[in-house]
Amino acid sequence: MNMFSNDRRENKRYNLSLKLNYCDPLTNSKGEALTKSISKNGLRFPVSSKIPKGALLDLNIESPFSEKLIRSKARVIWAEEFITGADAEDIGYEVGVKLLKKLLY
Repeated sequence: MNMFSNDRRENKRYNLSLKLNYCDPLTNSKGEALTKSISKNGLRFPVSSKIPKGALLDLNIESPFSEKLIRSKARVIWAEEFITGADAEDIGYEVGVKLLKKLLY
């Protein structure tokens, strides 16, 4: 029996840090990050500002197998805001995205 019966993930997740650049063309929010986890068709990574669920991002991802960049569109599936320090003003953001055009492996 799967102990995570409500887990809707299609693919296994790996805790792997890949460098990426992201851009939300609608809000012009952009930045560079390291992934916290990856799967064949998704990524989890921190972002510098709030990005809404459903946003469409342009990604350039470091390939785990070569020096080429993987370019893909991705849809934000979930977005979280959390306090990063002792002060309630210290806020961080993280998103989970589904790749729309490419697979990582």
